[in-house]
Amino acid sequence: MMNRRTFLAAAVSAAMLTGCAVGPDYNRPYVPVPKDYRHVRGEETDVNLLKARWWTEYHDPNLDFFVSKAIANNRTLQQTMANVERAAAALTTARANLFPQLNYSGYLGKSKASLNTPTGAAMGDKPIKSYEVLATASWEIDLWGKIRRQTESAQASLRATEAAHRAAISSVIGSVISTYLSILMTEEQYKIAEETAESYHKTYQLFLLRFNHGNVSEMEVAQAWSQWESAMVQIPQIRQNRTELKNSLSILTGVPVEDFPKPKALDELDVPDVVAGIPSQLLEERPDVIQAEEQLKAANADIGAAKALYFPSISLSGGLGFSSDQLRELFKGPSKVWQYAGNISGPIFHWGAVTAGVRSAEAQQKALLAAYQLAVSTAFADVDNALSRRQNVIEELRSKRSLVMSLEDYSRLANAQYQGGYTGYFTVLQAEQSLLPQQISLAEVKSRALNSVAQIYQALGGGWIDQALIEEQQAIREIEEAEKLKKQSPAANQAEPAPKPVDGEPVKLDTAKQQ
Repeated sequence: MMNRRTFLAAAVSAAMLTGCAVGPDYNRPYVPVPKDYRHVRGEETDVNLLKARWWTEYHDPNLDFFVSKAIANNRTLQQTMANVERAAAALTTARANLFPQLNYSGYLGKSKASLNTPTGAAMGDKPIKSYEVLATASWEIDLWGKIRRQTESAQASLRATEAAHRAAISSVIGSVISTYLSILMTEEQYKIAEETAESYHKTYQLFLLRFNHGNVSEMEVAQAWSQWESAMVQIPQIRQNRTELKNSLSILTGVPVEDFPKPKALDELDVPDVVAGIPSQLLEERPDVIQAEEQLKAANADIGAAKALYFPSISLSGGLGFSSDQLRELFKGPSKVWQYAGNISGPIFHWGAVTAGVRSAEAQQKALLAAYQLAVSTAFADVDNALSRRQNVIEELRSKRSLVMSLEDYSRLANAQYQGGYTGYFTVLQAEQSLLPQQISLAEVKSRALNSVAQIYQALGGGWIDQALIEEQQAIREIEEAEKLKKQSPAANQAEPAPKPVDGEPVKLDTAKQQ
């Protein structure tokens, strides 16, 4: 009895000593940051004005539709979410090692000893039966903090994986917006090119008619023809670009191209206001910075886990159960068995393996420290670049619109002078050939101006994303997948009425009208 008390006292004492942990504790490293952004106005620094669903500020239901579908269906996000689940399971495994492990076992056996042995000679031909039921417990006392450091590392790894998932969400949303705006750009460019080509074709037909009546020269007819062809040659390229962009958006969102809603015009979208936030808050919001810091925390904890291997490992084990050679006597008092033991083991000579493990962990920590510092520096550079890009593209858009208006006036005046007989058709041709590429370019600048807002939010972390939206869209995806499985069942192969449109669902176009 005294021995068992001594053993329990030793176990309690050892458990009380587990408050310390070898290895460095984490402290956030200092990284110099600017006090403010160079390309932001003072009234743009209230981070509380940031909106969770900031893309809704474009006031385009179609864009909202595509973003929600991307969050629900995007394969990359499904991969990163699975990584989060795996990291959470790894944390559970690491935490479990902090506590005693309880197990059970049972044994039923029959054996016969050799008659040429004393035991066999005594038993004769009678077989030996044995029955045993045991409950066992084992516990590694975390005296040096190895398991706690491993748990700390697993916690940080989970947070890093969650940040990577958030970063992926931000990236996917940014890609959806950029691709969608590019589609609207190609729609506008296609409309401009098609209308221009149609106008040029009418001019060519008119010139051909006038040539047949001897009113214009053959050279003017050839000029009108070349003008029409120069407009026509741009249409296939724009059409191909639009097709590729639609396919890209389909991959991002999981929405078939034939189910795309009717696109709006670029000019129908509102340009959202931008709130840059103060630099110190960027560290708390940008997912890649969070991920880099959590990876650094994990590496820091790994150093402690590696150093703990220098010290002995202490574990306790025990068991309680019943053992008997007769089943009916198994659970009676005399059949009770128990055992307890303590174990200690530690390194003596491992040819430098433990030291190498520590050095490897320290080198990994240094690498991730540099990666964290780089992530912080890159974050501020990205925000400053995005703010500067927005200012410059707005200025470019203003100038481009002015240029297009001037060229439209020039083209109108050139046509008027030609009709009045004051100039040749070459002047008209020159004016119109200058106008078309600038109109095409204006659509591209409009798209970049709208996308510059999304780029700023992405640079700021894009992290003001409503978690409820993510959960809502994931639930919708699960329901849709269940419906697909239901439709694939034999009972669902019968003809069904066409689904009715849902209120608020974007209007869908015929496939042929979108190509």
